[in-house]
This record gives sequence, C-alpha cells and structure tokens, in this order.
Amino acid sequence: MQFFDDKTICSDCLASEKLLTSSYNMAITECANDQLRRDFMTVYQDEQNCLKAIWDVMHSRGWYQLNMASQQEIAQLLQRLQQEQMQLQQGGMAGVQMGTALQGGGGIPQYRV
Repeated sequence: MQFFDDKTICSDCLASEKLLTSSYNMAITECANDQLRRDFMTVYQDEQNCLKAIWDVMHSRGWYQLNMASQQEIAQLLQRLQQEQMQLQQGGMAGVQMGTALQGGGGIPQYRV
C-alpha cells in the first residue's frame, strides 16, 4: 500500500480546485439561465475560497514558492499587454493572443504581483 505525504495531497487538492474553478467559470460564461448562473457564481466563489485556503497552507509550509517579478519584468509585460490591446482595438486577432497571455500562456512566466 502506498501512502501520500501532506505535500502531495495538498498539491492534488490545489490542482483539483484550479480545474473546478476553471470549469465553473466556463459554466458561468456559457449559462443562459440567470438563476442557474447565480447558483454557479455562488459555488464558484466557494471553490475560490477553498483554493485560496489550500494555497495559503502550501505557501506557509514552503510547498508553493513564487518568483517575485522584477520591475523590469512587470514593465515588459505591461508594454506587451498594451500593444496587444491596441491591436485588438484596431480589429486584429490580438484578442486570442491576449486571452492566452492572461491565462499564463504565451511564454509569460507566472508571478504573483
């Protein structure tokens, strides 16, 4: 029988909460029924609170380390997002790229700022 340590269990819980909140976010976005949308939003907020609680435990125990962004990295990201916003306003395909960038994709390191 294999046992998991606390760090592994918390990591699994965090990944599960991230998936749940992402799924509820999509359900909220796609929902046409106002009452169901409100219900999804209530559950979404509860899941966000759980996610934050798990993250707090992991961070306090040193299991979830963050790279702090330098002022230069923040300025570069801001400049990139402003450029993509300008392209979007001009009617380009930047909306798809910007969405990817904001979700942590597009080669942008994830920082807590």
